[in-house]
Amino acid sequence: MVQVAQYESDLSDEVVEENNDLNQNKKVKKKKRSKHWVKEATFDNAEEAEESVENIWSKQYTNYTDHGRRVYYRCNKAKLRGPQCSASIHLLYHADSDQVTVYKTEGEHDHHDEKVRGIDENVKKCIEELYNDGIMKPKQIIRALQTRKMKMPTLIQIKNYLVQYKKKKYGLHKISLGELEQWCEGNVEVPIDENKAFVVSYKILYDNEEYEDDEDIEEDGNKFRIFISSVRLLNIASMSSHFHADATYKLVWQGFPVLIVGTTDFNKAFHPFGLAVCSNEKTKDFEFIFNSIQVGMQKINKDLLKPTALISDAAGAIKNGFTNIFGSSYNQIMCWAHMKRKVNNRVCQIDDKHIAKEIIEDIEMLQLSNSTEVFKLASTLFIKKWNMNNKQKNESILDFMNYFHNEWLKTNDGWYEGIQVYTPSTNNALEATNRTIKDDGTFRERHILSRFLTIASNIVNNWSIERDITSINGKIFATEPTISLELWTLSYQWAKSTKDIICISNDSSKIYYIPARDLQSISQASLNKYKNKTWSTFNQFTKSFDIWCMEMDNGSDWRKSKCNCPGFFKNYICKHVVGMAIRLKYCKPPPSAKTVPIGEKRKRGRPAKAKTALLVQ
Repeated sequence: MVQVAQYESDLSDEVVEENNDLNQNKKVKKKKRSKHWVKEATFDNAEEAEESVENIWSKQYTNYTDHGRRVYYRCNKAKLRGPQCSASIHLLYHADSDQVTVYKTEGEHDHHDEKVRGIDENVKKCIEELYNDGIMKPKQIIRALQTRKMKMPTLIQIKNYLVQYKKKKYGLHKISLGELEQWCEGNVEVPIDENKAFVVSYKILYDNEEYEDDEDIEEDGNKFRIFISSVRLLNIASMSSHFHADATYKLVWQGFPVLIVGTTDFNKAFHPFGLAVCSNEKTKDFEFIFNSIQVGMQKINKDLLKPTALISDAAGAIKNGFTNIFGSSYNQIMCWAHMKRKVNNRVCQIDDKHIAKEIIEDIEMLQLSNSTEVFKLASTLFIKKWNMNNKQKNESILDFMNYFHNEWLKTNDGWYEGIQVYTPSTNNALEATNRTIKDDGTFRERHILSRFLTIASNIVNNWSIERDITSINGKIFATEPTISLELWTLSYQWAKSTKDIICISNDSSKIYYIPARDLQSISQASLNKYKNKTWSTFNQFTKSFDIWCMEMDNGSDWRKSKCNCPGFFKNYICKHVVGMAIRLKYCKPPPSAKTVPIGEKRKRGRPAKAKTALLVQ
């Protein structure tokens, strides 16, 4: 084993390095350029002299001499920190009089125009246009400027200019409750323009007095609620009979929810009444937005609303807020899409996957119940089937059935189709509007509350303009279902079929019993069991879908007929209603509906108008 010797420094090397460092630290003094000043003009007072200074000059420094005060100006076309332009001026304020003399250097301007500070004005306008069109990210703006072959600013310059432009367009970042209340007061008047957004109602709370007796007490006592709408949207609300309500997030940077309320027409198109920005989404917040709609009805001189149904998810705050304003005499419709997702997440805990799949299929059949009476009877048979008359021993199945019975048969049981006619069973139309707000309204960017108020007003204004009946692409509130060419074709083919249909007449209408699917006739025993609903098992309930019942008024308005098939509950019109009207000569299908052979489906797209070659047009 050999020991390594210790390191000994060489003193001469260190001295040399220190001397080199000292030499490097010595600053090299540059020779100062001398300026030759030439007298330009003399003014009688300081105001005239200062007015003569052009915008290209900026104050640099001031000297006090025996002759008077000298104020020096530099050329502002050159950067302040960097090489200066040779041209400059200074003003001499004479000590012995009010006169001011202007001096200028002999040197001419030698700054470089291509190094002018800031972004070119044309580029600024282009950036603003791109931002308003949804291109908001700096790197996306750079790519857009490159394709347009414009003078390219730096990434930092674009970021800084976007900050300035947002402040100019939306206002300051921070907003106090006092400023928020002042903004609401300035926009509370009902405008003459039907499309202009205004604050229908607002409430600013500076303490938590309202929540003293409530279960959900918040830590922060400052709360606010603002509902924004337009006259046109409120007029649409006056024609509605059911409400959709939900809350969405990821719009406001502070995390405040945005509450949306609206309705759907006979084409299942969603029509919003407006939107509310609240500090929370509890019972009081939804109670505020429902009450604001009633306030809006009073402001436009319309009757107060009496909705018959509320479509929402399982949130108790929405139900309680709706009940506090409109009472309890309405149908609470649970969104079928939300319910199915919850059930799918729970049914996967069952051990046997085949049984889990069969349970889901039975729940889907249960959802197609065409009345409350049928649903209650079928749900009892469903529980009886899977509990095996209390002989079920699989714990995973028992746990799921207990969960399903308590959650979806007792607490939230309004998820079946037949709970109310002409009312959707899902909240998908409103959910799609939430996505549109994020895609087209905010472009997937979260905004400060002060700025989101401006954006919310623009969103409401766009909603209102889209529903203008004079617009070419206007979204008209449909008061009756639209019959598409595809439905005309299916109805015509169904009317040409040879099914045996049973008709029972009464004073005001006729009831038709129609064989479903490929069945050609209905036996008397099957009809009696269908009428009396004498089902002892869940499988017998599923066989009841072999018969459809349609009721048609004796008058000529066949479009108001009702059918209990799933297609009618989903679209408010079906091939049985239109087909029966064709069969009874109440209407005639368009000629293009007869061009598809029976048994085939119509292809997508507009039907061809040109005839086959070698045929006379």
